Amino acid sequence: MREIVDCLSESSPVREVAVMKGTQISFTVGTIENWIGYTIDSSPGPMLYVTGDATLAETQMELRIDAMINHAGLTHKIAAQHKRKTQRKTGDIKTRKEFPGGFLIAAGPNSGAKLRAMSFQKMCVDEVDAFSDSTKQEGDPIYLIRRRGDAYSEMLKILWGSAPLLEHNSKILPLFHEGDQRRYFVPCKKCKHMQYLKWKQLKFDHTEDDRLVCKLNKDGEITSSSVRYECEKCGKYWKNSDKDWFLPRGEWRPTAKPRRPGMRSYHIPGLYSPVGFRSWENAVVEFLQIKSEGFPKLKFQNFINTFLGEPFRDEGIKPRIEAVITRERCYHLDTLPDNARILFLTLGADIQANRIECEVVAWGRDKESWSINYHVIHGDTSTISDSCYDALEKIINAKHCGMDIQFAGIDAGYLPDIVNAFCERFDSGVLPVMGFDTLNKGKDYIKVSASSGPNIARIDINTDLLKQEIYQYLNKGEYESGALPKGYCHFPIEYTREHFNRLTAESRIMEVSASGQKKYKWDAGQRRNEQLDCRVYALAMVYAYRQYVDDYLRSKNQIEKDYRISWGDFWDYLDQKDQ
Repeated sequence: MREIVDCLSESSPVREVAVMKGTQISFTVGTIENWIGYTIDSSPGPMLYVTGDATLAETQMELRIDAMINHAGLTHKIAAQHKRKTQRKTGDIKTRKEFPGGFLIAAGPNSGAKLRAMSFQKMCVDEVDAFSDSTKQEGDPIYLIRRRGDAYSEMLKILWGSAPLLEHNSKILPLFHEGDQRRYFVPCKKCKHMQYLKWKQLKFDHTEDDRLVCKLNKDGEITSSSVRYECEKCGKYWKNSDKDWFLPRGEWRPTAKPRRPGMRSYHIPGLYSPVGFRSWENAVVEFLQIKSEGFPKLKFQNFINTFLGEPFRDEGIKPRIEAVITRERCYHLDTLPDNARILFLTLGADIQANRIECEVVAWGRDKESWSINYHVIHGDTSTISDSCYDALEKIINAKHCGMDIQFAGIDAGYLPDIVNAFCERFDSGVLPVMGFDTLNKGKDYIKVSASSGPNIARIDINTDLLKQEIYQYLNKGEYESGALPKGYCHFPIEYTREHFNRLTAESRIMEVSASGQKKYKWDAGQRRNEQLDCRVYALAMVYAYRQYVDDYLRSKNQIEKDYRISWGDFWDYLDQKDQ
């Protein structure tokens, strides 16, 4: 912890420090309590302490900070610094400690008004990943905390610390990436090669029922075990007890250039827990227990967060990519299998700043689908006169496997006016599409919105329901009899693993708000997802086609006023029409 603490001294040019960590690595005592005690005793100033929530902040002040002040012999310095004759004031309450030259305020991240009302020279922010995304009406707590130091820009010190939680909404992970991402390099006792500790280098033997191979004493305590760390260079083994030798000889090394000037960041996994704290044996036993239970998500996440000090990637609800890649593919691009019973084609197009990506999809009964081709058209999509729109128009007007595209859905979320102008080039069937998290309280898949031009109506789509439906179909394999389930998806031989990575890039993840309300969101992390978006728009056009058929039959008085055609009616109508 020494270098981290040294960054917080007045002599250091570092302004912010972010520590992404496991547990049991001496951070609370060695850094937080150390810095607070040092501030009270030797470097006073206005200081803010923020953690988890307001209640936890009060508890930490009572149980830890008060104890540190007492043990360090600093009790005599805690007293009211300003008194009025008519006012009794101790300067020592649950959320405030006053001392000569400064004060310490404890608050939760949701204390928006308190964070906004005062300025602080020093800010100690713990358990950042427990913070909500916003403090009610106040906004992002990270931003608010930083603004509280604007009055002390030349003397500002902020310490951010946390065990990470979920990757997609972690607060400490982006703070770690803003700094120079330091890791603690330690020497091998045999070859002296410097390296930072990784889980994959921790080796151990276990039985068939996932029990660690070790020797126990009569009390069941481990006296020796198969757990050892393998040097990445010479392959020699280290024991947990060797930490007493290599930890004092280690050094912090930056592994990236900082994105924010004056900021350092550190990663400390539980692999570095000192002797007497959490041992490698303890971690391996826990890991094997999780493995024997089939890696239950919550337990595995806790292990990743607290021991490895890394955020957990919640895959949520998504298809197994291997199952999609390895399914039989028996046709080439721009062709269809001889036995494919195709009823119509749709196209889905995703508009990006420098390109248009689109997929042509053939549909059979019960939404069985065949991807005919996937196109990437480069160009400047911000101008309707760019050649990329001409190329898209050519694809829409072309015949694919001898068939016309019945409906095309063009993403209008990025450039609505440009997309509307493009759709007006066509007499019908090419429609702007706008995605929404929900429609009609999550009941409707699509909704025909107000007209966007003389010949077109915008299609609003429920992206949540459509993505769930696509993932449901991607998960379906052949039955043992060889029959195919409803919605089965076929793909040409040429599609690469990267295509399927992007098709399955997003995860449907449940988030719980500060009030306890559960909400699902789709998250792709840093992964590209254009293939999924294009398939969503192509599937939305199947719903648009059913709506069109329903409206047509209604106009011909072939269905009753209050009746909406079912999917069975829709497929029967297309079968009869095709005949």
